[in-house]
Amino acid sequence: MQQLIISMLAQTGTNGGTLVEREKLKEVSKHINDGVQHDIPWELLLVGLGATLIGIVIVSIRRWWLRRQDDPSPMVLYSAIARKAGLGWSDRFMLWRIARASELPTPITLLLARGALRHYADGYSRERSAKTQQRIRHRVAQIESVLFG
Repeated sequence: MQQLIISMLAQTGTNGGTLVEREKLKEVSKHINDGVQHDIPWELLLVGLGATLIGIVIVSIRRWWLRRQDDPSPMVLYSAIARKAGLGWSDRFMLWRIARASELPTPITLLLARGALRHYADGYSRERSAKTQQRIRHRVAQIESVLFG
Protein backbone atom coordinates (compact mmCIF):
# COMPACT_ATOMS: atom_id res chain seq x y z
CA MET A 1 0.00 0.00 0.00
CA GLN A 2 2.77 2.40 0.92
CA GLN A 3 4.56 1.57 -2.32
CA LEU A 4 1.44 2.48 -4.24
CA ILE A 5 1.17 5.81 -2.43
CA ILE A 6 4.86 6.52 -3.05
CA SER A 7 4.57 5.74 -6.75
CA MET A 8 1.48 7.93 -7.09
CA LEU A 9 3.20 10.79 -5.34
CA ALA A 10 6.28 10.35 -7.48
CA GLN A 11 4.16 10.77 -10.59
CA THR A 12 2.68 14.02 -9.27
CA GLY A 13 6.12 15.36 -8.34
CA THR A 14 5.53 15.35 -4.58
CA ASN A 15 8.26 14.02 -2.31
CA GLY A 16 6.88 10.73 -1.06
CA GLY A 17 9.60 10.24 1.55
CA THR A 18 8.30 12.99 3.78
CA LEU A 19 4.77 11.57 3.66
CA VAL A 20 6.03 8.11 4.62
CA GLU A 21 8.09 9.61 7.42
CA ARG A 22 5.03 11.44 8.71
CA GLU A 23 2.97 8.25 8.63
CA LYS A 24 5.71 6.37 10.53
CA LEU A 25 5.90 9.16 13.11
CA LYS A 26 2.13 9.01 13.53
CA GLU A 27 2.30 5.24 14.09
CA VAL A 28 5.14 5.59 16.61
CA SER A 29 3.27 8.38 18.39
CA LYS A 30 0.12 6.25 18.48
CA HIS A 31 2.02 3.31 20.02
CA ILE A 32 3.59 5.58 22.64
CA ASN A 33 0.25 7.18 23.54
CA ASP A 34 -1.49 3.81 23.70
CA GLY A 35 1.12 2.57 26.16
CA VAL A 36 0.55 5.51 28.51
CA GLN A 37 -2.65 5.47 30.51
CA HIS A 38 -3.56 9.15 30.81
CA ASP A 39 -7.31 8.85 31.10
CA ILE A 40 -7.86 10.39 34.56
CA PRO A 41 -11.47 10.40 35.75
CA TRP A 42 -12.85 13.90 36.24
CA GLU A 43 -14.06 13.02 39.73
CA LEU A 44 -10.52 12.16 40.82
CA LEU A 45 -9.19 15.36 39.29
CA LEU A 46 -11.83 17.44 41.13
CA VAL A 47 -11.12 15.68 44.44
CA GLY A 48 -7.41 16.44 44.02
CA LEU A 49 -8.13 20.07 43.19
CA GLY A 50 -10.47 20.38 46.19
CA ALA A 51 -7.89 18.83 48.53
CA THR A 52 -5.27 21.27 47.26
CA LEU A 53 -7.56 24.25 47.87
CA ILE A 54 -8.43 23.02 51.37
CA GLY A 55 -4.71 22.65 52.09
CA ILE A 56 -4.02 26.21 50.94
CA VAL A 57 -6.85 27.55 53.13
CA ILE A 58 -5.60 25.62 56.18
CA VAL A 59 -2.03 26.90 55.72
CA SER A 60 -3.31 30.47 55.27
CA ILE A 61 -5.43 30.33 58.42
CA ARG A 62 -2.53 28.87 60.41
CA ARG A 63 -0.18 31.64 59.24
CA TRP A 64 -2.79 34.28 60.12
CA TRP A 65 -3.29 32.74 63.56
CA LEU A 66 0.44 32.75 64.33
CA ARG A 67 0.96 36.33 63.06
CA ARG A 68 -2.09 37.55 64.97
CA GLN A 69 -0.29 37.01 68.26
CA ASP A 70 2.69 39.14 67.20
CA ASP A 71 0.74 42.41 67.41
CA PRO A 72 -2.44 41.86 69.43
CA SER A 73 -5.33 44.27 69.15
CA PRO A 74 -6.64 45.96 72.32
CA MET A 75 -9.57 43.53 72.50
CA VAL A 76 -7.29 40.48 72.19
CA LEU A 77 -5.08 41.94 74.90
CA TYR A 78 -8.13 42.67 77.11
CA SER A 79 -9.43 39.15 76.66
CA ALA A 80 -6.05 37.62 77.55
CA ILE A 81 -5.66 39.78 80.67
CA ALA A 82 -9.22 39.11 81.86
CA ARG A 83 -8.82 35.38 81.28
CA LYS A 84 -5.56 35.36 83.27
CA ALA A 85 -7.32 37.28 86.05
CA GLY A 86 -9.87 34.47 86.28
CA LEU A 87 -12.89 36.11 84.67
CA GLY A 88 -15.28 33.88 82.77
CA TRP A 89 -16.71 34.59 79.36
CA SER A 90 -19.91 36.17 80.70
CA ASP A 91 -17.95 38.47 83.04
CA ARG A 92 -15.67 39.55 80.21
CA PHE A 93 -18.72 40.22 78.06
CA MET A 94 -20.34 42.26 80.86
CA LEU A 95 -17.21 44.44 81.17
CA TRP A 96 -17.11 44.85 77.40
CA ARG A 97 -20.75 46.05 77.40
CA ILE A 98 -20.03 48.52 80.23
CA ALA A 99 -16.97 49.88 78.38
CA ARG A 100 -18.89 50.19 75.12
CA ALA A 101 -21.81 52.00 76.78
CA SER A 102 -19.34 54.33 78.53
CA GLU A 103 -17.52 54.95 75.23
CA LEU A 104 -14.20 53.70 76.60
CA PRO A 105 -11.66 52.77 73.93
CA THR A 106 -11.00 49.41 75.62
CA PRO A 107 -12.37 47.52 78.65
CA ILE A 108 -8.82 47.24 80.04
CA THR A 109 -9.54 50.49 81.91
CA LEU A 110 -12.11 48.64 84.01
CA LEU A 111 -9.51 46.06 85.05
CA LEU A 112 -7.05 48.64 86.38
CA ALA A 113 -8.85 50.17 89.38
CA ARG A 114 -11.80 49.30 91.56
CA GLY A 115 -13.02 52.92 91.47
CA ALA A 116 -13.07 53.00 87.67
CA LEU A 117 -15.04 49.77 87.53
CA ARG A 118 -17.61 51.01 90.03
CA HIS A 119 -17.92 54.45 88.40
CA TYR A 120 -18.53 53.15 84.89
CA ALA A 121 -20.75 50.27 86.10
CA ASP A 122 -22.94 52.74 88.00
CA GLY A 123 -23.24 54.90 84.89
CA TYR A 124 -24.14 51.82 82.84
CA SER A 125 -26.77 50.60 85.30
CA ARG A 126 -28.50 54.00 85.74
CA GLU A 127 -30.23 53.61 82.40
CA ARG A 128 -31.74 50.24 83.38
CA SER A 129 -34.71 49.20 85.50
CA ALA A 130 -34.34 48.78 89.27
CA LYS A 131 -34.25 44.98 89.04
CA THR A 132 -31.61 45.09 86.31
CA GLN A 133 -29.58 47.64 88.31
CA GLN A 134 -29.54 45.25 91.23
CA ARG A 135 -28.35 42.35 89.04
CA ILE A 136 -25.62 44.50 87.47
CA ARG A 137 -24.38 45.67 90.89
CA HIS A 138 -24.30 42.09 92.11
CA ARG A 139 -22.32 40.91 89.07
CA VAL A 140 -19.93 43.87 89.33
CA ALA A 141 -19.36 43.03 93.01
CA GLN A 142 -18.50 39.45 91.98
CA ILE A 143 -16.13 40.71 89.30
CA GLU A 144 -14.52 43.08 91.84
CA SER A 145 -13.93 40.22 94.25
CA VAL A 146 -12.22 38.20 91.49
CA LEU A 147 -10.08 41.12 90.28
CA PHE A 148 -9.24 42.97 93.48
CA GLY A 149 -9.80 40.43 96.22
